[in-house]
Amino acid sequence: MPRLLVVLPLTLVVFVGCAKQGAPEQVADAFVEAYFQRMDQERAKEYTALGATEMLEKELKDVASVRKEGYNSGQGAGAEVSFHRGVSSRREERVRVPYEIVVKTGATESIRDADVELANIRNAWKVVRVGMKAR
Repeated sequence: MPRLLVVLPLTLVVFVGCAKQGAPEQVADAFVEAYFQRMDQERAKEYTALGATEMLEKELKDVASVRKEGYNSGQGAGAEVSFHRGVSSRREERVRVPYEIVVKTGATESIRDADVELANIRNAWKVVRVGMKAR
C-alpha cells in the first residue's frame, strides 16, 4: 500500500504539469516575454505564424543594420519592461489574450495595451496577430 501512495502523487504531478504545456496562454506569455520584455524578435518569432511572423521578419530586416553595429536584443535600450496578462477569450479556433505592458525608462513610465491573438495551427498554438495601443 505505501508504494501506491507514493506513485499516485507522482502520477498526478506529471499529469498536472503536462496539462498546461503548450496552452495558448503559455505560448502568449512566452511570446510577450521574448518580444516586449527581452526585445528579441528572433526568439519571439518561434511562437508565431502567418501575419505575426511577417511582422517580425519585417522588424528584423529594419533593425539589421543596427544589429550589425553591435546592438543586441539583450541590451534592451535601458528600459525595464513588465507585463500583466488579462483574461483570455476564445472565438472559434482562436484565442485572444490581452496584456498590459509597462515600460520604465529612468523616471518615465508608459503603459500600453497589447492584444495577442493565437490560432491552433497543426495542433500547436501560434501567435498570429499582435495589436498595440498606448493609453
